[in-house]
Amino acid sequence: MKLLLIEDEPILRQGLIRIIERMGLPIGEIGEAANGIEGLQRLAELRPDIVITDIRMPEMNGLDFIREAKEVDDKLQFILVSGYEEFEFAKRGIQYGVADYLLKPVEPEELRDCLIRIMAKIEQDRRHSTLGDELQVLQQRSEETSRERLLTQLIQQGDEGFAFEQDRELASMNTSCREFVIVLFEVTRPDLPYSSFLQGDEALLGFAISNVISQLIESREREGMLFRHSIYDKELVYLLGDGNSIGLTSIKHELEGVMTGIHRYLKLEVTIGFGLPVRNIRQIHQSYQQAKQALRDRIIHGRNKVYGLTPAAGGQGNGSSVLAEEDERFVFRLLNDGNAAALIKWLGPRIEALVEYEASSFNQLESFCIDLHLLYRKYLLLKTSIPEWIIGEVGDLLSWLHGVESWTEIEVKLAGMTHNMMDHLNRMRHSSNPDLMDEIKLYIDNNLHEPISLQVIADRFYIHPNYFSRRFKERFKSSFISYLTEERIRKAGQLLKKTELQIQEIAVLVGFPDAAYFSSVFRKSTGTTPVQYRLNMSAASE
Repeated sequence: MKLLLIEDEPILRQGLIRIIERMGLPIGEIGEAANGIEGLQRLAELRPDIVITDIRMPEMNGLDFIREAKEVDDKLQFILVSGYEEFEFAKRGIQYGVADYLLKPVEPEELRDCLIRIMAKIEQDRRHSTLGDELQVLQQRSEETSRERLLTQLIQQGDEGFAFEQDRELASMNTSCREFVIVLFEVTRPDLPYSSFLQGDEALLGFAISNVISQLIESREREGMLFRHSIYDKELVYLLGDGNSIGLTSIKHELEGVMTGIHRYLKLEVTIGFGLPVRNIRQIHQSYQQAKQALRDRIIHGRNKVYGLTPAAGGQGNGSSVLAEEDERFVFRLLNDGNAAALIKWLGPRIEALVEYEASSFNQLESFCIDLHLLYRKYLLLKTSIPEWIIGEVGDLLSWLHGVESWTEIEVKLAGMTHNMMDHLNRMRHSSNPDLMDEIKLYIDNNLHEPISLQVIADRFYIHPNYFSRRFKERFKSSFISYLTEERIRKAGQLLKKTELQIQEIAVLVGFPDAAYFSSVFRKSTGTTPVQYRLNMSAASE
């Protein structure tokens, strides 16, 4: 980007130039002029993108300059600067399409925000400048979406059959670069309006974020491309290629500079994760998975940091996340005693010690969770053939772990799993009914008026909801929800036939607090409304 500054006072002009240069924005050249006539001459030489002009100047004032400059280049963006709060000047400036109006003395923060917003708009306009109509805009969006899908396929699968000729830039990187690495950016986007971005400026904010990242991370020796993950739309992916080796220490230092730049220029929170470099771009999916794994360390150490996977931490955890034999004996003794309080009291400090360790990673915390799950399962197999009923499968735990936002959620989850297991074991010791599924079915049949849900059943009978749902369907050839609805409709039919209760009363008795919703479900199930059903039953009995 190029900028032209028009100000008749040399001291003020030079001061503004120094302020703008210190902002570190992607402005390649700053030209200057003392008045409007000189400014028009500089337009042809500099061909700027943005012009900052004073209003009151000798020979030609700022507004007359803007009017003539518009005839030269109607895409120019103007910022008016004045020492006077004169409405007429501002009104005429708006008529000429001035982007912003600043009062002297110019505040650096206000000017910076103004420039960022205007530069984002220019970038957006440039992307669309070659498109003659709406069809071309839609076509470009389609092409961008297709490219995002193509690159997402590469970083997720690293397919050996991937055709690099599908993307010219990617083919160039594959040829000229020696090492490749994936960098992931999670930028917290604010609700608009925010700072200098107005309501509806979501695209402009996106361009601003992309521009800042690209400008701060690119260099002559490198190639790179920034794109949004086609599935995880909050994930900005930077595929970086280097003609030389990529040093982990240096790349982390540079990324910390990028994070600082995003804080400074856009005032946005950002968390960054990067993987290990690979020599073959077809293996880039390995770096991507490592970057995702590194990014998850924010769950332990917090956001607004740069996380990188080191070769030594390649992913298997360390001794602090493995339960030793003495741990197993201790846990088994507490389980035999039914001492849930002591077991949870032991769990908390173990998790907290792992989290407080400066070099700890989320992978180690995840390993601890898996080890504990396997230990609980080993104990339960001594008591029952279906431990998954109580604590679920390890895949359920892993899926849940991938969605947590704070390590404290894990502490609560493991404590809940421990309580659930203890309560279930205690229930097994005192239960006279050997078939739990029949007991659950009987409970449903006798409590159709209650707000029964999958979680209610799981909590009441101390079983894992996912496993219960699968086993219920296997046993009764119907899903839990379908069975519950069918039984409620069956009972409602009996009440409609044998009683004179109002529809609302019947709805409540079978677990539907809303009569309209009950009527809708009843009609969908039987093909007739409750009122018509009662009339049909009454006519049939006469």
